[in-house]
Amino acid sequence: MRVHTSKIKKEKMKRGCIVLIGLAFSFFWLTNVGAEDVSLSPVVVTATRFSTSQTEVGRQVEVITKEEIQAMPAHSVNEVLEYLSSVDVRTRGISGMQTDFSIRGSNFEQVLILIDGMRINDPQTGHHLGDIPISLDEIKRIEVVPGGASALYGHGGFGGVINIITKKRKRPGVGAKFSHGQYDYNLESLEFSTPPFKDTQLHLDLKRQLSNGYRPDTDFDTKLGNFSLNGKTWQLFAGLQDKKFGANSFYSTAYPWQWEHTQTHLLSGQKEFRFDQLSFSPSFVYRRHNDHFVLDRSNPAFYQNHHRTHVYGFQLPLNWETGRFKMATGLEFGREDIKSSCLNNHSRWHEGIFWSINPRFRKLNTNLDLRLDHYSEDLGTEFSYNLSGACPLAEKLKVRASAGRSFRIPSYTELYYSSPANHGNPALNPEHAWNLEAGMDFLEPNWEVGFTLFRRWGRHVIDWNYKNGAYYAQNLNQVDTLGITLNSTFLWQRHVLKLDYTYLNQIYNCEGKAKYSGGYLRHKTDFILISHWPREINTTLSLSCQKRIKQSAYPLLDVKIEKLIKLSYGRCSLFLEGKNLLDANYEDITGVPMPGVWVWGGIEIRL
Repeated sequence: MRVHTSKIKKEKMKRGCIVLIGLAFSFFWLTNVGAEDVSLSPVVVTATRFSTSQTEVGRQVEVITKEEIQAMPAHSVNEVLEYLSSVDVRTRGISGMQTDFSIRGSNFEQVLILIDGMRINDPQTGHHLGDIPISLDEIKRIEVVPGGASALYGHGGFGGVINIITKKRKRPGVGAKFSHGQYDYNLESLEFSTPPFKDTQLHLDLKRQLSNGYRPDTDFDTKLGNFSLNGKTWQLFAGLQDKKFGANSFYSTAYPWQWEHTQTHLLSGQKEFRFDQLSFSPSFVYRRHNDHFVLDRSNPAFYQNHHRTHVYGFQLPLNWETGRFKMATGLEFGREDIKSSCLNNHSRWHEGIFWSINPRFRKLNTNLDLRLDHYSEDLGTEFSYNLSGACPLAEKLKVRASAGRSFRIPSYTELYYSSPANHGNPALNPEHAWNLEAGMDFLEPNWEVGFTLFRRWGRHVIDWNYKNGAYYAQNLNQVDTLGITLNSTFLWQRHVLKLDYTYLNQIYNCEGKAKYSGGYLRHKTDFILISHWPREINTTLSLSCQKRIKQSAYPLLDVKIEKLIKLSYGRCSLFLEGKNLLDANYEDITGVPMPGVWVWGGIEIRL
């Protein structure tokens, strides 16, 4: 549980939040009196297998664009996802050192991470989902689809899917960035793009972050490198991330001096062939992950683990589009393996076939996704489906609904891990969920409001149950989740205001005490104001009020201030950023207190 503050400090925080929001609204309104109306540009998403306007998709989709990513006080994908209301980002340490993701109350194993539509989940454990070797400068947008996604992408999309769409560079350039702040934090980055040669361009991005930590044994040193080669109809991307960090109580409060070193290698590619109304877009992904964990860094020989996993994925999709009808079908193949000092050596194969149709009936836009997956190691065959539809009731009002089935096969840790405190279970079966959601969207040229009501019935859910002094992995009977979300965006002149809210309630039925069920966010309210002022000054204010189950509510205030300076052959920006400026005491993970006020500043040059 988080460290409780005194009542006086709580009241001060509440009053501070109210005053801050009031000042922001007043300043926002007064500086835009008489401003001309502007329109929100439609966002094209790939939440289905077809590129579709976000206003026509039959289910909730949250998108954060490259412009919004640039405006956030964030230096990693993990930190950017904190600003999406549908995602519960549970961090250990600063700058996304070790991160768990939850969508609609799922646990950290039940979220699927994609790069350009290709899965990169680690088969060892969901604790490594945050090891994403992609610089923010390489991202075009991030799409989050809450709810089941197995009908599109197979196992893992139990709670939802996070799809990271990479950029295709078109212009040459050079960029450099340096930042320094509290906790001896340093960030250094360098990027380089060549001029296009016969529609081919090369881009290189290097980045390093390091800090002495905000408390003992939370130091870190992270290196990141990206390489991309783009053509008109093809793309090749490579990423490498190396993280060394002190893991004070990250996995057990009994041993605070933990340490970890992870390496993530990523290689992906895709090519498009187009024949009139047909398109064929084969793609592949390869991911290697190394994990070296030390229980006591002052005595490494006491206990340590070495893990190495490989993920291979191949996808062969064929799309056919006419004016009112779209269809997609294809095959998918994959292999996962692990070599581990405590989990031993294992491998498993996967084959899948999928089919999607998207017919339009006058105003009704529907989408049906069907998928059949087969897994080795006696994990069996799984059938997934999802049916969604969107229909305008009026010129500016749309209703939508979606229903489907999702599943997840167990990780290697859940199957084979063994220690005095935790015991895996090789007899685990896949977990399943039935998802239902309905919502409506109000769409105006300069504002949008969306409301979603959802329900998930989880069966045979995998968790660690406490019995006889230890945790045992098992299929629980059921975990049911009910919730609502409210998403709104308002635009005035050169300012964007986002106000989002998510409520969750879970009921789970199991014998004993489950380790991960029940630690979800009951309430999450996000207030984000992105402003572009005269004299090339940009500001971002983010206030998130969170109430985790069995914890007290706390506010998190993040701010970024940027001054742009135009150069003869480019631009320069001076920036100041801060996180948790209200100095809230809180814990995303029990036993791991998060840092208080954290401020840094720096300079960025692009030519």
